[in-house]
Amino acid sequence: MDLQSFTKHLRAVVFADPALDRRPLEDLLDAIPGVADLTDMPAGTAVLVRADLDTSVKDGKVKDTARIEACAPTIAFCCEMGWKPVVFGHIGRDRANSTRPIRDAMQKQIERKVVFIEDWLDEEGGRLNGAFVAKVAAAEAGTPFLLENTRKYAIETALWGIDEAGLAGVAPRLYAIARDMRHRLTAVEINEAIAASNTDFSSSVVPLFMDRTAFGSYIAEELKTSVREVRKADCVVFSGLKIDKLDALEGIVERGAVKMIIAGGSIAMALIKARAQLEGRDFFLGLAETDPAQKAYIPAKRTEQAQRLITRCRDSGIAVVLPADFVLENGVVSGLIPEGHAQMDIGPETRSLFAETLKAYARKRRQASEPCILFYNGVLGKFEEPAFAEGTKAFVGLLKELKDAGVAVYVGGGEGRKALETYGRIEDVTHAFTCGGTILKSLTNRHIAFLKAMYLQNRGLIDGSDDDR
Repeated sequence: MDLQSFTKHLRAVVFADPALDRRPLEDLLDAIPGVADLTDMPAGTAVLVRADLDTSVKDGKVKDTARIEACAPTIAFCCEMGWKPVVFGHIGRDRANSTRPIRDAMQKQIERKVVFIEDWLDEEGGRLNGAFVAKVAAAEAGTPFLLENTRKYAIETALWGIDEAGLAGVAPRLYAIARDMRHRLTAVEINEAIAASNTDFSSSVVPLFMDRTAFGSYIAEELKTSVREVRKADCVVFSGLKIDKLDALEGIVERGAVKMIIAGGSIAMALIKARAQLEGRDFFLGLAETDPAQKAYIPAKRTEQAQRLITRCRDSGIAVVLPADFVLENGVVSGLIPEGHAQMDIGPETRSLFAETLKAYARKRRQASEPCILFYNGVLGKFEEPAFAEGTKAFVGLLKELKDAGVAVYVGGGEGRKALETYGRIEDVTHAFTCGGTILKSLTNRHIAFLKAMYLQNRGLIDGSDDDR
């Protein structure tokens, strides 16, 4: 594959591509094999394993081992097959963060010594570090390796927020490093990083140069089983601080499966203001409207986006349920947000509104013998502070009631899962994911970059023979 062909395929992965994007997600998932389908590979084969390593570390120790536990069976399977798994991934956004503390947790999970590699890429030279390549080649079959934080190197995030002109500029560097990986290290990559949905070099570029790519056992189960089901959700509950979730919500509405939206947090703020403006009035958002330094600040362009979303929902018959009252930062419950103040949680009237609405909706679906599937993402207030936890706490209790009443309840990872573990149990819902962003993107009509790259590779749609790729 020459640079021109590579750039063409990379463009399809990074940007909207009609030929790829019109395919249902299920088609992409069906085309990608699992790690168990690679058992014809001989012992001694080096295998890149893109893993979820982005976990919390304190005082040199991993605090939450859930993601390490999730990828451990795939790494252990590789070792048992006599392959040499070369595990890599990022940890946080700071390039100075190190994956070294993860080695201890990984060794405990797979019951093997893991070789840590600190300097594995000569980024300026556009090739892997020769000493690293030699060490893998000389290692005994079944030896696992863990590489330093992929974001230590600028190439990992080079595609973030890029445009067409930028892509042309960075493509030669991406091409050189990925091609070197294939020729000097391995032509096989396993993706076991369901939480890594950004357009990263390690997950979105490397597959284009591989002879074989496959899902790890955990990501395969999550995407091919749980995500397939949650894509049928007719009701979504969106909340949290991140206003960019509006993008995912817009994509979900465009896909056409959802019938009801319940919103809290920053998304609710944008939608409330948008609704008021569409009705010829206004709703003041307090500091979220006047102070750009606020994390919950709502830019005018997001309100405009929310107007389009409200209009589309009205035209499509999608119910949008929004808060009626709020707990302000001073603890006062109010139906308005005065100047100089900020909403920190939903109020008691809203808690009742959300509960009554969802219970009624579930009854209606049952009476019509229709399945009721709910997806919950985010939290309804700053729940880590007791004064602003009641909304989230009450809603977690409601999720158990809904499940007990026959509703299939799915919870996104991140804060939603943390709240579930704080105020309930994982068993209280149908399924709780260990990641948020990937699941949100999977519910939209836009495919995740790494899935497009793996689909192209497995369908044999990449130009160039195996010899010259």
